Amino acid sequence: MNRNYELPGGVTVSRMQPAIGAIISGVDLHAGWNDEQADSIRQALYAHGVILLRDQQDMTFEDHLAFARIFGKIVTEGPDPERPMITPVTAKAYSREGTASSWHSDGCYQPEPPVASILRGIDPCTFGGDTCWSSAVAAYANLSDDMKDRIAGLKFSSSLAAVMPKDNDSFGSSDKWNELRDLYPTVYWPVVSVHPVTGARALYVNRTWSVDIVGMEEAEGKALIGELADEFLRPEYQCRWQWAKGDVAIWDNRLVQHYGVPDQTTDRYLERITVSGGPIIGIADWGERTGKVAQPAAA
Repeated sequence: MNRNYELPGGVTVSRMQPAIGAIISGVDLHAGWNDEQADSIRQALYAHGVILLRDQQDMTFEDHLAFARIFGKIVTEGPDPERPMITPVTAKAYSREGTASSWHSDGCYQPEPPVASILRGIDPCTFGGDTCWSSAVAAYANLSDDMKDRIAGLKFSSSLAAVMPKDNDSFGSSDKWNELRDLYPTVYWPVVSVHPVTGARALYVNRTWSVDIVGMEEAEGKALIGELADEFLRPEYQCRWQWAKGDVAIWDNRLVQHYGVPDQTTDRYLERITVSGGPIIGIADWGERTGKVAQPAAA
């Protein structure tokens, strides 16, 4: 595939790295888009895992909301009852708190994890505070055949209560922690997921939200989680974005993991909308649904 290419609707795609990431141009998210452009944007997202648009300063909350709908059903669990579809992404200068500074896929502890996240730079830090993404498709594709066979049918458990201690300041109170514990009981997801549109296999297990491996002794399961999670640390699977006001990032949580670099030199404020699209499916699930064999995508 060429580094730069055109898609229908005047959408231009400029690849960031061979394994992951692309910058999209030719679309003004305030002026709107047509169905052909929406199809092209989704195609670019599925091909590259994360796509970014620059210079969308005129974009409004309503534009953000309308754009997110082209990827799925809006999740409305944000903290502001007036705008529950918005999750603020904030961090204070030189603070690690709120930076999401561990490799993860959003919402693995939910019964329907977000399939896509759409993050808008309202007042980002322009020196430090970058976001990194790593390809879960490349991480899987480059495993040994023995490892692929070993993990093909495995599942991991994920639990908000197990990962986030009750005294964590982000919950605000023990009552809120109890509420979230009851809202999000333990769920179980395939270590290897299959993308429902493309059939690409990807590593879905991650160090942040994966508690243990079903059917394994605790020590063995945590060791396997760590070994697989380390694949995301390879620079050849990664891309990195330095934010500017008006930037918009869209990533598919089934195809990538991300990491917020905790070195912002000023306070920052971004807004994220996430969309759901059904449960995460594994290799066996894909075969039962389609009668096809899931294809590992090229790294």
